[in-house]
Amino acid sequence: MTASSLRYLTKEGFRNVWTNRMMSLASICVLMCCLVLIGSAAMMFVNIDSLLSRIEEENVVMVYVTDETTGDALTQMENEIRAIDNIKEVEFVSKEDAWAEQLETMEEAQAKFFKEVSSDIPLPNAYKVTIENLDYFDDTVSSLKSLDNIDTIRENKDLAEKLVTIRQGISIIAIVIVAVLFAISLFIISNTIRLTVYSRRLEISIMKSVGATNGFVRFPFIIEGIILGVISGAVSLGIVWGVYEFAIKQFSSLLLSLNLKAIPFADYALPMLGIFVAIGVVCGVGGSLVTMSKYLNKEGSEISNV
Repeated sequence: MTASSLRYLTKEGFRNVWTNRMMSLASICVLMCCLVLIGSAAMMFVNIDSLLSRIEEENVVMVYVTDETTGDALTQMENEIRAIDNIKEVEFVSKEDAWAEQLETMEEAQAKFFKEVSSDIPLPNAYKVTIENLDYFDDTVSSLKSLDNIDTIRENKDLAEKLVTIRQGISIIAIVIVAVLFAISLFIISNTIRLTVYSRRLEISIMKSVGATNGFVRFPFIIEGIILGVISGAVSLGIVWGVYEFAIKQFSSLLLSLNLKAIPFADYALPMLGIFVAIGVVCGVGGSLVTMSKYLNKEGSEISNV
């Protein structure tokens, strides 16, 4: 196929989008509805995953050290904790700071009593350890327990296991929902494109009757599919973005009261645009090619029926 033929067929693809604008609009609207549902579900699960991550960060392990551990021994112990795999953050909590915080939680008379009874601090030094991946919670805690100069370790294994189970369950639900929506999208779009191609079967038959090759006939439809996919993806992104920002604005007071922060949509805008356009192009081009194949073999039979 020559360069002039490619230019001609590309122009035909753009022209056909406008000439058959009602069917093009129908295809774009159907595809947009499906993409908006997929995008909205994806952003919902992204925020749920972010919330779980914040809860996981609060599920820390407190490593209390023996009273004899001081000075260089504390520094060495901190280095040993940081060297353990799956450790995200280590914060040293001195017994003086911990006792001061404890006194602040008491009533004034009670705090005064403890200060007057003894100047000794009944708390040990500790390390506040944040675990990176809760899937390996037990192994990480075991590694911490194997260190020297450990007094006790306070950890919440039940909460860690529940968080892991919830995250896995949400991931499975998200995959199933997106997959179902995608399958429904393909089914609806393929039927819409089938109607589009059927309405132009005479045009295809005329092109075949004058000797046009299958590739020559297909190319404008491929261009149309790409155009419809790009338009659907871009417009769908704008709709999802608008709906998302509207929802955040409506629930802003609730999120503020719960000390929660929604994920900025801009962080996912470009990846989502790429995915939307890819889905649109694949559905548009693929649906056109598959549906059109039955008409490419008729070679003028539609003319004879007119």
